[in-house]
Amino acid sequence: MKRALIICGGCLAVLLVLFLGTDPNKVPSFVLVFPFILLFVTLLSLAFVLLQKRGLTVSRSMRIGALCAAVPIIVLILQSIGQLTLKDVLTIGALFVVSYFYMSRLSTSS
Repeated sequence: MKRALIICGGCLAVLLVLFLGTDPNKVPSFVLVFPFILLFVTLLSLAFVLLQKRGLTVSRSMRIGALCAAVPIIVLILQSIGQLTLKDVLTIGALFVVSYFYMSRLSTSS
């Protein structure tokens, strides 16, 4: 759990340097993907720690944390490219509910 918090802090520090030290108009396009990856890892680490504190197992915490971190990142990506609509939000919400139900049933059956 301590390692997850260190990873989260490191990602936030790299994000701060990236946001303050780069101009999006002057960097190569592959650098523009890094903030989304770093935000995903940060959210995953935070969700993992919070789910661990609630008493979930490590594997279940990681699966549910990845799902909980992926949803806001997908919405953020769609918003950043100007493709976010109400239908997209409803579809992502439905996929989240189905995925959460599937993961909860998968972890209880194994």
